[in-house]
Amino acid sequence: MIEKPTAETYQNNAIAELGFENSQLAERAYQFNMRAAHQSALSSPELGQITAQLRSMPDRYAPGRHHLLFYPTIPQELSLLIKPFASTVDKLYRSNILYNRQYPDPPSDGGIEPSQFYEKIEDLLRTRLVCKYMDGPRFVCEDLKRFCDQNGIQSKFRELSTAAGYYAWHFYVQVSVELMLDTQVVPKIIWVEIQISTQLAEVLTALTHELYEARRSLGPGPKNNDWKWDASSHDFRSAYLGHGLHLIEGVIQNLKDDLLQQPTANHDGSALQLTKPFSSPNTQPSTGKDSPRPSSDGGEKV
Repeated sequence: MIEKPTAETYQNNAIAELGFENSQLAERAYQFNMRAAHQSALSSPELGQITAQLRSMPDRYAPGRHHLLFYPTIPQELSLLIKPFASTVDKLYRSNILYNRQYPDPPSDGGIEPSQFYEKIEDLLRTRLVCKYMDGPRFVCEDLKRFCDQNGIQSKFRELSTAAGYYAWHFYVQVSVELMLDTQVVPKIIWVEIQISTQLAEVLTALTHELYEARRSLGPGPKNNDWKWDASSHDFRSAYLGHGLHLIEGVIQNLKDDLLQQPTANHDGSALQLTKPFSSPNTQPSTGKDSPRPSSDGGEKV
């Protein structure tokens, strides 16, 4: 069995392949490009249209009840975070080496060459939205996908649910940017990731993100499952809290759907009227060639 290189060795090789003498120079170039990409994405027509569609979305989720979809409300503009350079290189290592069961051959999806990471890594720019109810993230993704398809905007989305108790939906849209590569300004198409979760899931994710990163760094394959029987461990409590909260959110969503179908009084109390029933979307996410494939570790983000 061929031994896989360490993360440090891979990083040094990747930086050399990109044409830089050391990691400091590579990171400086990355930060310059990503700041430019950040500004380009925020002013892009694609993201402007996406933001407008998000603002109109509460009207379609539960007509007349604008407060039920997003928490607290949808912002007038999306704020984008830039993926740190170290995290970007680490993602290349996980994709090409750590989670590659075919090493030393490329992974089945072709992997991500260092020279391609601007186009292929989907979360170099990302933002996060929070929905009040469990059916909200899926509703947002499917509504955005229909809008993008109708307007010629390249997009895709996927559902993420893991054994570690992580539940969310991720939506991706392509935007045009200009990057400085090899002393030339080069037009590129990059992805912007919109992570969509719920109130309860957001609280737990923010608290346990470091645990998730530690598990992810172990790579695929057999893992020690002793934590599943150790009620005092951080892994046990975070994972089963995640699953338990997901169950509670399902119960809350069912109650919400039932209440939206009940007769309600007019504001002046003069008469009763039936609220229009609200049904959660039943369609499945796109499974075309543009849809991301599930990862080899059963849904864990790579």
